[in-house]
Amino acid sequence: MKAFLVTLGVLLALAAVAAGWAWRSYGPWREWESFAAHFIQPDGRVVDITAGARSTSEGQAYSLFFSLVANDRTRFEKILLWTQDNLADGDFARRLPAWLWGQKPDGSWGIIDDNSASDADIWLAYTLLEAGRLWNNARYTETGRLILGLVKEQEIKPVGGWGRLLLPATRGFELENGRFRLNPSYYVRFQFEALARADPQGPWREVGGNCERVLAAATSKGLAPDWFIVDGNNQVYPDSSNANVGSYDAIRVYLWAALSSASDPGAVRRVSDYARLVDGLGYAPEFVDVQTAEVRGGQPIGFAAAVLPYLDQLGEDRALKKQKKRISEQRVAGLLGQPAHYYDQVLALFGEGAHTRRFRFEADGRVTVRWESLWVGL
Repeated sequence: MKAFLVTLGVLLALAAVAAGWAWRSYGPWREWESFAAHFIQPDGRVVDITAGARSTSEGQAYSLFFSLVANDRTRFEKILLWTQDNLADGDFARRLPAWLWGQKPDGSWGIIDDNSASDADIWLAYTLLEAGRLWNNARYTETGRLILGLVKEQEIKPVGGWGRLLLPATRGFELENGRFRLNPSYYVRFQFEALARADPQGPWREVGGNCERVLAAATSKGLAPDWFIVDGNNQVYPDSSNANVGSYDAIRVYLWAALSSASDPGAVRRVSDYARLVDGLGYAPEFVDVQTAEVRGGQPIGFAAAVLPYLDQLGEDRALKKQKKRISEQRVAGLLGQPAHYYDQVLALFGEGAHTRRFRFEADGRVTVRWESLWVGL
């Protein structure tokens, strides 16, 4: 009987490999555990240690997503409650989270800037809806819907001929003469697909399509800026405060394009010029002029991790191997770089996590996580 079971197991494994699948053991996500131990307090506050020990709604939202991927329900709940109590006045039904919390000039700790950040708000809502589905938790689903309702009311506005767009925050990005300042890294295709599925009567498919059009115009040369300006006449302009620069925001455009490939197979190709830069330089540059492709600055290790799924999809094998080598050389106790910077680790959790198939996003936007099924596609 034992020999029969062994033989059956071997045959099943061979059949799976032939079908393009492989058996992967479900073990702890060590990089997430290292991140959590270093950057997350016991009460659920995510601390940006090298930036004045501040906390942001972005950091809370990203960490909420990573805890879902890790099936880490205890941390998920703590991160969510800290965010609600400290950034949303204890009630997600009444207000969107403040984007910045930290030490004030008088030495006290609390909200420093109560404006919202729409990318964090969308990530929070998306993750809560997915947590409600994966963990069968109605409270998470309802909380995600509450946040979505506030996003619809406060962060989506009509912009001339572009139609309704997601603005970066509730205030501060509507300029004079009908112009708006936008951030391309706030537009994530798979999220709009998921929100349209969860809220079919909402504006998400329309807004997602409009954001795709404006994103295509802003990246027409194959490189992404950090910020750009649009007007009511369907024109796109460089952001006057940091014209034509693509850096710490723009790196996420390449990452999101790769992660959204099931929803939009052409997304990576539309911003493929960055891959050629990475291949030629041997590293992902810190600053790029999106008009001239001139580079400057350093080689953030988080950028190397962020471009892994992007380079993989473009078939840039040489560049991919170099980034993996850089990452392996700079990993210390599960973290990247010394000192370990919050943003580098976040980019690595997204980039490496997707590249190693710990999670992936389907065409309808829903996330597939390794703990949900031990059979993971090659």
